[in-house]
Formats: sequence, structure tokens, C-alpha cells
Amino acid sequence: MPWQWPWRRAEERQQTLEQLLGEWRVPTYAGMSVNADTAMRLSAVWACVDLLASTISTMPVDVFRRGEREPLDPLPPVLQRPSALLPEFDEWLYAALASLLLRGNAYGVITARSAATFLPTQVDLANPDVVSVRQNTDGRVEYRINGKEQDPADIWHVRAYTQPGEVEGLSPIAYAKQAIGLGLAAEKYAATWFADGAVPSGVIETDEQVTLEQAKTIHKLWEQRKGSARPAVLSGGKYHAITVAPEESQFLDTTKATVATIARFYGVPPELIAGEAGNSLTYGNVESRSVHFLVYSVNRWLVKLDRALGRLVPSGQYVKLKPDGLLRSATQQRYTAYATALKAGFMTVDEVRALENLPPMNSVGGNGSRVGSFAL
Repeated sequence: MPWQWPWRRAEERQQTLEQLLGEWRVPTYAGMSVNADTAMRLSAVWACVDLLASTISTMPVDVFRRGEREPLDPLPPVLQRPSALLPEFDEWLYAALASLLLRGNAYGVITARSAATFLPTQVDLANPDVVSVRQNTDGRVEYRINGKEQDPADIWHVRAYTQPGEVEGLSPIAYAKQAIGLGLAAEKYAATWFADGAVPSGVIETDEQVTLEQAKTIHKLWEQRKGSARPAVLSGGKYHAITVAPEESQFLDTTKATVATIARFYGVPPELIAGEAGNSLTYGNVESRSVHFLVYSVNRWLVKLDRALGRLVPSGQYVKLKPDGLLRSATQQRYTAYATALKAGFMTVDEVRALENLPPMNSVGGNGSRVGSFAL
């Protein structure tokens, strides 16, 4: 029998994603169990998920007819109030992205349809932990929620990390478990180091032999004196403070390495989650960093979500999440480039307007109908 991914034999086993991830709850090499919940307790994972989900979910959304540049108004109902549980579109999209970024899959159940078009008007997101997916021998994909089979036509399924022959997206938490486990272990060790007194804060030395009871008395008196604002006075003894350099304990080094590793899994620049890039790459300004983040981190999610949301609107229409906010500071630079292109003659006004999601000039009424002209 050929080798197969041990957690992905969906045609042979019917398990929820949480049960599949249970196979990964065996402690990591660092001794920590990792799942979607414990992973979010690591600040680097939380920061990456929140950064991507917050950035994308707050972007404006438009729907266009194919071949047209003017967005439809109003938006389809499913993009205005997508769910009874999460009525605001940005909250709903944030939850879908969090599911994708943690579990590798987002599932929605179509709970309402238009009587006229039979298109979805509400999609309630399902917790991936209670969803099981498998492909039957006849090629049909079977969905179950809490063990109850669902009509595939009523399921909205988005996969984050796809592999050929797989009906589900791969879980980033499963693949990053060793890095996450190391980060959790370092945080736990650091907490116990300081909370449990693994190393004493100092040593009181005397030239005389003291009994256990005398040592306890000295310790008690020292603690009482240390808690006050007055200076301490020792008679016949010396106090030596003990400090542990972070470099020696390696807490900071381990934390930095963990942040960089988690950032690589999510394709997020480490410096955006308070990490270090680890190279000489610098940004001249905020604009350059925003463009870099858009191109290399956000854009692939926009393409995936545009297509997934497009399945909820009528055929002949498409959905567009607009990253204008990320590029707001680049507007002047963009317009300058357009002016140069127009002056050189290798772009037309309508081509420029198309790039800005604007209708052609000949479709603009009133004083705006100056076809072929552009004020530089």
C-alpha cells in the first residue's frame, strides 16, 4: 500500500477536524501539546492571525457585472447581512479567515435562499471542530456536522492550503506544531522561572555558622525590610544580589526565533508582529512596507476570497475586496505614474480609469464627459 498522509485518509476514515488534530496532540519535542486553542495562546500565532484577518475583513467589498466597471448598488443580501449569528460582514469575514488561518478550512451552511433566484442570502459559519469531510468511492464529497450528513449544495467550503487529491485544506497548526510547542514551552519555563523562584534573588552571607531557625529569622527580617522604602542595614553580613541575564537564560533568543518561524508559516513580515526580520531588508517609508505586505502576504488571500465569495452571487457577477486602505499613502505616487504614462502615450485615460475601477470616460455624464482628455 503506498504511503499516505496519516491524518488525511479521508476516504477511509470519517472524523472531525478536531479529532484529526487530536493525533497531533501528542506532546511536541518541547513537551507541549498543540491544537488550535493552545496555538492562539502563543502571541506570535495570535498576532499573525489577527493581523491578516483584521486587515482583510475591514476592506470595502464591491460586486461587479462582468465587462462593467461600475459596482452594483446595493450589494447582494448575503454580503450585507451574511449570517444571523454574525450579521456584520466584517465580523463574519474575520471569523472565516480565522478558521482558514488556524484550521486550513472555513465551512458555511447556507441557511436561507432567495425565493426568486434561489441564491444564498445567509451563510452561517460552522465550527471546523465539528465538521467531517470525506470523499466516497464514487467521487462524491460527503459533509457531516456533528455527525449529521449535510447536502453538499448547502455547504460553502473554502480551503486555505490545498494539495492534489485532498478534499480539505491542510492545517497550518499541525505543520507548525513543533515551533508553536517550543514557543509555549519557553513561555511556561520563563513564567515558572520567575514565579516559582527557580533562582533566588540574592544571598545573605555571614561569617558565623547559623542554624536553620536563625536562617529563617534572618530571611523573614530581610523580606520585611526589603518591602519597605527604607534602605537595608546588615550587621556582620553581606548581601549579594543574583541576576540572570536574559541572554544566558536564552528566553529572548528563543522568543525571537519562534516569532520569526511562525511569521514564515503565515507569510507575514516579522517586523509587523514586533519581530525581527533577521536580514538587511529595510523600508524607506510606511508606503513601501504596506505595498510589500499587500503583495506578499495579503494578495493571495484576496484572490482566494474573491473567488469564494463569488460563488454566493449570481453568475455573470464577481466580488472584489479592495485593498485601497493599504495603498492610500501610495495614491500620489500612483497618480504620478499615470500622468507619466499618459504623457508618453502608452496608456489611455480609459485604461487608467479601468485600473482605478472607474467606468470609461464616455459613460460619465455632465461635465465629466471629456473623452480622451486628461488634466496634468
